[in-house]
Amino acid sequence: MRLSVAAANFAMGLIYVSYGCMAIADLRRERAIRGFSHFGLAFIALAFTCGPHHLEHGLHVAFGGREGGSLDLGAVLVGVPAGLAWFLLRIEAYRGGRGDRFVSGTPRWVRALPVLGAFYLASLAAGIVAVARGGVDIVPRLTPNVLLIGLYALIGYYMWRTQLANRTTLGGWSLSGLTLTLVFPTCALMHAVYVLYASVGRYDVEVHGLVIGWLSVPAAIYFVWVVRSLYLGAFHDWNDAATGAQPEVAGPRREMAGTPA
Repeated sequence: MRLSVAAANFAMGLIYVSYGCMAIADLRRERAIRGFSHFGLAFIALAFTCGPHHLEHGLHVAFGGREGGSLDLGAVLVGVPAGLAWFLLRIEAYRGGRGDRFVSGTPRWVRALPVLGAFYLASLAAGIVAVARGGVDIVPRLTPNVLLIGLYALIGYYMWRTQLANRTTLGGWSLSGLTLTLVFPTCALMHAVYVLYASVGRYDVEVHGLVIGWLSVPAAIYFVWVVRSLYLGAFHDWNDAATGAQPEVAGPRREMAGTPA
């Protein structure tokens, strides 16, 4: 279990850092033509805080004696399909490809997402009850992780509202937007599991993780502001990629697929 948790977090950390590097390259390449991108900068800040968090956690599980847990492994693995799909789309875009797909209508796999999400939440809740039955102690050092649970959930909320609005306008979905939208609730659940294990004494909260956690909070707040502003139409940002993938003929559309272009 310890090896699996460490490997999963190492992989997740490297993927986030890769996200950030590609986003930096995009901004450097496009800024002279399209100008500044709040979405791109916010995403870079998030990638370079989420990535180190997973790398730090993986290092402490692998070499620092931190005990890996099944809920931790499950929380990471649940986020893999959406995160990997989005990562592959970003590689395609980085290499000059489409970087997105338009999903017409609402296919079965999209309709199944709420059901699968509810099933996972029920399973996670049962696991939390089992782990926490001996009592929990939410110490002050867990504050940034507690805040990140709410912030990542809020990001997911605004991005999901955007996808629903786009669905009404376009009659379909952006695959890139959907996958990135799903990433953030899974991030929130990863932090919830981390808080749980730390509160029962299975995980320690040392200085490296604490520093990364507090750096993550303003990055997440900035990202919330960006996605909320884009959803409300408070400003336009070239790096929101409009609605991402579109049918060949499309009418007016809302901003933000969640895809740094």
